[in-house]
Amino acid sequence: MPEHPLESIYNARTELENAAQGQRHTSLDEMDWTAYGSALVGTLAAMAAFAGELVTQIDENDRERLYRHALQDHPHEALDRAVEHLSNLRQVLNQASEQAQGYWSEVQHIQETTSYSQDETGESR
Repeated sequence: MPEHPLESIYNARTELENAAQGQRHTSLDEMDWTAYGSALVGTLAAMAAFAGELVTQIDENDRERLYRHALQDHPHEALDRAVEHLSNLRQVLNQASEQAQGYWSEVQHIQETTSYSQDETGESR
């Protein structure tokens, strides 16, 4: 396990970049659409949860301490705007997770209501 949470974020970013690269070479016939939905929902929800932890930590727990330090370096307004942007990011990620959930539900429905006896090559599924 990484020593610092930021290392985990960087590792996750690298893995997502690798997945995007690999996806370019993946045939649609090889894709499990419901598994993609599940992966998207989980990943986006985890990102929203991480952003939420940062908002809570900064806004609720450490704001006064940060303000004391901000008096020396940066104005309060900049810190307030940073927290606002982070909070907005959490909302966007939650919305993205909801969209992924909708996708997942639809592809599950498609899978449950569609039967394939044979594909174009004549192989059974």
